[in-house]
Amino acid sequence: MTATHGERPVPHLSEDELLAWRGLLELEARVLGVLDAELRADHDLSVAEFDTLYQLWLQPGGRCRMKDLAEKLLVSRGGVTKLINRLRSRGLVARVSQPGQQAVDAQLTETGEALLATAMDTHFDGVRRLVTSRLSAAELHTLRTVTERLREPPA
Repeated sequence: MTATHGERPVPHLSEDELLAWRGLLELEARVLGVLDAELRADHDLSVAEFDTLYQLWLQPGGRCRMKDLAEKLLVSRGGVTKLINRLRSRGLVARVSQPGQQAVDAQLTETGEALLATAMDTHFDGVRRLVTSRLSAAELHTLRTVTERLREPPA
């Protein structure tokens, strides 16, 4: 299988495979770039910081083990520590020790929850404007089905 990109042959992928893959990469970069710029301008939050607050908000009591939070955010433990430290310095999250354990939890503060409440409007309005409103109900269902399948580990 060989695709062409301009005049150059691209071995190993068919044209459909190459265009589908590049389309995913370009869509992610473009959409996340716009969403990040809007969150930074309106709420002084990056997309990564927003997602951290949002993932905590989804947890009971707004609290989650750092190790589990790293998995939810798709970042390393070091990456989640850096995110939490930035948010903690702004009073948006707190680090809470587990009694009698070494595990540390991150917990959403009231200030963090208040900021997240307004940031969610900005973020999800952007998601709707840039992605979901541009698809028919059938296309949206297909996209959901495809992304669910691709998130599963390969057989």
